[in-house]
Amino acid sequence: MKAIAVIGKNFGDEGKGLVCASFAKKEKRTLIVKHNGGGQAGHTVEDESGKRFIHHQIGSGAEYGADTLLADTFLIDLFQLGNELKEFETLYGFTPKIYAEKNTRITVIDDVLRNMFIESARGKDRHGSCGMGINECLNRHECGLVLTVCDVRDKSLKELIDTLIDFRNKYGQKNLDSIKSLFEENNPGEKADYYDMLTNSDVLANFAESIKETVKHIEIIDASTDFLLGYSQVVFETGQGLLLDNDYKKFAPYLTPSKTGLWNIAAFLEKRDLKLDCAVYVTRSYVTRHGNGPLPGECDREEFPGVTNDLTNIDNEWQGSIRYARHQDIEDFVLPVKEDITSVEQFRSMKETEFSIFITHLNETDDSIFFKGEEIPFDKLKDILKTKYGFYNVCGIWERY
Repeated sequence: MKAIAVIGKNFGDEGKGLVCASFAKKEKRTLIVKHNGGGQAGHTVEDESGKRFIHHQIGSGAEYGADTLLADTFLIDLFQLGNELKEFETLYGFTPKIYAEKNTRITVIDDVLRNMFIESARGKDRHGSCGMGINECLNRHECGLVLTVCDVRDKSLKELIDTLIDFRNKYGQKNLDSIKSLFEENNPGEKADYYDMLTNSDVLANFAESIKETVKHIEIIDASTDFLLGYSQVVFETGQGLLLDNDYKKFAPYLTPSKTGLWNIAAFLEKRDLKLDCAVYVTRSYVTRHGNGPLPGECDREEFPGVTNDLTNIDNEWQGSIRYARHQDIEDFVLPVKEDITSVEQFRSMKETEFSIFITHLNETDDSIFFKGEEIPFDKLKDILKTKYGFYNVCGIWERY
């Protein structure tokens, strides 16, 4: 079994879904492991026939027959997963195999509603959250209020509703009136719909019924060493990018509350006495950011004449418009990767790992990578990254699939 990590080098939207699907396409007995964040990922895969699917929780590569494992460091949004499974089946004619570890936790509807309410209340000072409830879910866990995928499967509908009511009473309505006041101050004349939903018991009942149905599509397992060795290839599909990592304080508070690099992967493999064969860091030939926060080298998209409209990262209420920038310099280009590798040096699972960089969207930049003040041809940058910085492989990607 070969273990591969696919990690975004920047602020997300680098092309991780394309890379994961490419691995799955070449090796049919593939398991995709989702290990960080939750349903806020949006990884697009377009196959040879032109079918296009945005993967949130289903592993990228499922269209080629890959199975998905939702690891216990992932936060499942069962409501959204139910919708995603229906969309996938409608497009491809089958339901992909989804596994989850028994202790994998889930986000609940109040996490999502609180996240949306708090972000809306910030007005012009929004953090750029996806509105998917990840941070609220983790804050709830810190209060000892945890719901796992196994709990959802095993509890009766009444027990599940009672649990959701308990969570709401102890956390979901925390500081609700203060949030409402801030919302009204920053959004004059708008109705506080999220407040109404966070005080409506029918919302919890409907949510409970929905997730009880969705959990039937998940096989809850012990993701043991033997289970993993039943696959020819295990690909760890990471959400977001290194510059959004919870510990990358340079861009705080505009971060995501999860580990976006090697840490979860190394710990997962270490626990099972397995090693990581290859870590692939993915970047576009330019930089994008969807959401608020600093973006060094930011410029108008019109400065990149070959860059087309992004069909996945469309304008939305939560993250606004996708933004564009140049890479700064080669040292800055490599720095987050070097720091990520250093952060896991103590793990045995990392001792034989080969590190590679995949550069996507080269078709949009005429085979060059856009840096501040210059465009470096791919072949030239490839030589620099391999000879000076020691990357095992530097791969350019021009295809859409």
